Amino acid sequence: MDIAEPRLGRKRESRTRAPTACQTCRLRKTRCDNSRPVCSYCSIQGVECIYPETSPHPTQGSFDSASNEILSRLGHITSLLEDIKKDGGSTLSSGRSIRSSFFEAKMQNESSPREDLRSGSSHLRTSTSGVEDRSDEHDPLKLYAANSPEHMIRWPVYDQVVTEAEKHIRSFLLDSLDSQQSSVIPPPRQLGAGLLLDDIQGLCHRYIQVIHPRNPVVDRDKLERYAKEVTLHGLGWDGPSCQVLLACALGCCSATNFAPPSEVHRNLDLMPRPPPSDNNLELAETYFNAAKQRFGSLHTSPTDISCFLLAGSFHRHMMRPLQAWFCFQQASCRLEVRLRSICRKQWAADTDYHNLESRLYWSCIQAEHEMQSELPLWSSGLENLGYSDPFPSKTNSTSPEDKMEEDHSSPVKTQNDLILSDTDESKGWILYIGSICNRRTVNDTLVDLWRDGERRWLSDAARVIRRTSDAIQVIEEWYNMTREQLVSSASQAKDFERVQWYLWGRRAISLEKIYRPVLYLACHVHLLPPEAQENAAILQQIFMHAHNALTNCAEIIPYWWYQFRHEWIWNVMRSSFGAAVQIIAAVLSNFHACKPGWILEPPQNWPALMRMSIRTLKEWGAEAPDVELMRNILERMYEGTSRLVGRRPDSFST
Repeated sequence: MDIAEPRLGRKRESRTRAPTACQTCRLRKTRCDNSRPVCSYCSIQGVECIYPETSPHPTQGSFDSASNEILSRLGHITSLLEDIKKDGGSTLSSGRSIRSSFFEAKMQNESSPREDLRSGSSHLRTSTSGVEDRSDEHDPLKLYAANSPEHMIRWPVYDQVVTEAEKHIRSFLLDSLDSQQSSVIPPPRQLGAGLLLDDIQGLCHRYIQVIHPRNPVVDRDKLERYAKEVTLHGLGWDGPSCQVLLACALGCCSATNFAPPSEVHRNLDLMPRPPPSDNNLELAETYFNAAKQRFGSLHTSPTDISCFLLAGSFHRHMMRPLQAWFCFQQASCRLEVRLRSICRKQWAADTDYHNLESRLYWSCIQAEHEMQSELPLWSSGLENLGYSDPFPSKTNSTSPEDKMEEDHSSPVKTQNDLILSDTDESKGWILYIGSICNRRTVNDTLVDLWRDGERRWLSDAARVIRRTSDAIQVIEEWYNMTREQLVSSASQAKDFERVQWYLWGRRAISLEKIYRPVLYLACHVHLLPPEAQENAAILQQIFMHAHNALTNCAEIIPYWWYQFRHEWIWNVMRSSFGAAVQIIAAVLSNFHACKPGWILEPPQNWPALMRMSIRTLKEWGAEAPDVELMRNILERMYEGTSRLVGRRPDSFST
């Protein structure tokens, strides 16, 4: 310890003296030789070389004081992660710094420049394209293993209740593709063009009010104008008409009448269903089918790219995750083509940077991160492009290229046009930025925890405990910060309940996955090295975290039963299954009790929780064969576990 302290001090001192890299090298995550006025890399590539101390700070006017506070607090969260990396002696996600790759450049514009934290990461590859050139941090199998319940049911504790065939399932979704062919939603009936046009402005208004604030991938002013033009002149075969139709489809399938339950019924079997939704799925499919007919005319304008993001969002609402993935890949590839085809100066972080393109960039990355946590597929590589906009831009101004596309003969906006209040926009922006921060933080933490798998957990339980505690601290800091900002911006109590429900759900899913490694240790404590099995302090920490994990799972399952249709409903189903499987692990571990004195107590109402999770999966399984597959597996696991512990499994009927 005495030797390590001066070495750590020397590293800090060296990093403090290191010069700051230019923006291009910083965001590409490569070393910069700091040559002035142009570094070697920028000189070879023929791109503009901008150093933080000499670059303009145009983004300061784009954010109000609340946004500055949010960014400052998010910077603190990423600082916690950097401390975790430094104290643990390992680099998170194979050397990638969240702060440097995501927040640091923005914080430079909002406050003071920070030193480059990646000066020692010389092993990081510099290629920006091609699967063969991607570094280990982008390996989707590591992230997928950390998130997927498919991997979890292979744990030894389940040997008596999971078949060998089920253990070899790589992905419930990919393994159920054959059965999906027979469950495709039939083409909806064709409605009259007049009825379609009459409802367009109202449905666009609904989209703007319900979905747009949390995922601002369209220019709101332009969407309002497009909706009015379509109402007056009819549908065209271009990007604007396609965008309007997709907004209408999302407006139809979104629910506005959902209210979270005030409390969870003590008898879970008597907990009521959520109220009937006010959405119209048949009409939503009609609008979406009309939009799909226009996909062939889409190119690389921001409007066209946003269409694929909207289409992916619609597929997620309809529990078609693989179709959503295809759309998100289209959006990412087209955005890369657009960014590579325009002058570097036009998309650098200067006074003319494009606000919508910035949001499209981060929304594409966020969509891929959300999907990659549940699918073992490679991303598009857009994140490695080195896009110089440091953070999504809040303002709704239109980029110069889009202004050239506008029809200046369109009607002038009036006071009666679609309006989104400043409070709603601010609240949505908080959720948008917060969700990006949460996903990046959780993904990077999970990759770090799961890098060496279960063998490393067993051989170094202290590291797992330390990493788990640090990750929980970061998640709670993010949750409390975001919640505080939402409390100050929520205009109505009912609306705040919905927003808090959404925020709590992200926190609960994050904790459910963060706790998995330490729960593995608690369920397989007999596999720990002898010295660890005799270390009461380590065992106490393991079982404390495992108890918290089970408490979180017991809270998740009832709330996931009381659900409505939204973009993350498929992820919620997988989370319900994962929580139920973890509770079964605790029951089986308690049954075997291999370590006297250390027993993992499952929730007392664990049978009711299993039945509720099964009912939840059954409720949505008709729309997704992979969800139905999860239900069948969970039923068999519950029945097998009940027989082992001497219980009679009750009925699964709703």
